[in-house]
Amino acid sequence: MISATALNARTELRRRIRASHMADALAGMCADLCMEQVEPEVALERIQEKALERLVGLLDTRILPDAEAMDDCLELIAEESGRVACEALEKGMARLREGLALLESLESEDEAEAFAGQFAGGSVN
Repeated sequence: MISATALNARTELRRRIRASHMADALAGMCADLCMEQVEPEVALERIQEKALERLVGLLDTRILPDAEAMDDCLELIAEESGRVACEALEKGMARLREGLALLESLESEDEAEAFAGQFAGGSVN
């Protein structure tokens, strides 16, 4: 059975993780890695490592003397780092797709303007 201290520490850590919006923050890192043409598996690994670093920073240092609470929170961090990394990867890829769609629409507008410009001086009759 889990102790009250461990349960409270886990609940507080989970609240801090949700409040951090870490996946949103790491989505930019994902987009950068994709632009650098880093393999998806390597990108996911790097993002997960960064998530681990940041998640450990969210730990309440008052639980350090409580081995059970610490173990429970470290287990949660291990679980959450994978989830956060996957979510960041999805969000980063979505940002890239949106950017590409915007770029394509701008290029289409430029082509349409260039095409229209060819007839600007001529008569349509």
